[in-house]
Amino acid sequence: VDEKVFRKHCISREEIEKALLLDEPKHFRTRAGRYLGIGFTERYISIIYDNRSGVAVVITAYPSSQWQIRMYKRK
Repeated sequence: VDEKVFRKHCISREEIEKALLLDEPKHFRTRAGRYLGIGFTERYISIIYDNRSGVAVVITAYPSSQWQIRMYKRK
């Protein structure tokens, strides 16, 4: 997953960890039972992850769209 996300969206593992752990991300539950975390490092990034086992397993991450940034700022 790390390599695919970096190749496709230019987001490193360190940036994902920083957005989820160091920043104060906003979390939203999706219809599929996964979570959407939106965080800010040098830019806003959206992270889709699964948390069933108590450990966040990143599915994908990508730069946030305008509607996701508005959701982040509202919450």
